[in-house]
Amino acid sequence: MSGYIEDRWIKKKKDPATGRREKTTRYRKGKRYGVAGVTGVRDRSFDTLEDAKSWLRRSATDEERGEFVDPRDGSITLADYIKTHWAPGRGGAPKTQQNQERRARLHIVPHLGEVPLKNITAADLRTYTATLEETVSSVDYQRGILSELSSILEAAVDDKRLARNPMHAKSVRWPKAPREPREAWRLMTALRVREAISPRNRIAVVLGLGCGLRQGEVFGLSHADVDYEKGVLHVRRQVQSISGKLYFTLPKGAKTRTVDMPPSRTR
Repeated sequence: MSGYIEDRWIKKKKDPATGRREKTTRYRKGKRYGVAGVTGVRDRSFDTLEDAKSWLRRSATDEERGEFVDPRDGSITLADYIKTHWAPGRGGAPKTQQNQERRARLHIVPHLGEVPLKNITAADLRTYTATLEETVSSVDYQRGILSELSSILEAAVDDKRLARNPMHAKSVRWPKAPREPREAWRLMTALRVREAISPRNRIAVVLGLGCGLRQGEVFGLSHADVDYEKGVLHVRRQVQSISGKLYFTLPKGAKTRTVDMPPSRTR
């Protein structure tokens, strides 16, 4: 590992006339010893020579393990890191980005936003998880928020601002999704639901129950997507609401698919 220690109070070279090392203009101003020349790391200052040597040794060991992080890079708050580094590089579909932004703005930044990255501990995250369980009713949504936070902290690790992701601590336990038994509607129940809906929207029940289409896929279906001869539907698009406006997008996972149409039944 590159790097060297300099004495900021006393000049390195001796005076030719006296044979002594003279004082610098910074004598007794600020910390005496500095570690400089470490690639990609700002200079560090220390009061004692031993502290400077110890930090340089630990840094070299961490670099060999691939774990070296300049602690000051983690002094940025979580909110500033999200705004400056996480959000601009966030990828994915527009709807996904909107959901990510909402989870961070409403559920992460208000609780942890002012905490520096390096100060986020497992204890903080245990408290935060408990807060989510009290304030967010949906377990799936709680897990989505925690997944978002973990992704942000993982990016901070990649950016060399954290040595490790505190969300991976064993004591930080995510809420478990309840395993509720699910039972398909009986035919008579499905027919009653269909009849209760207005005639214009009644087809949505048939497409959802009979063909397994999601709501957005039902709204995005076109006559051209129906192949009566082969008895199949081509799911090519869905309708999504993004920032209050409706858009056509690819189906979930950006994957189109073909589904079978069930045989028609009459009552």
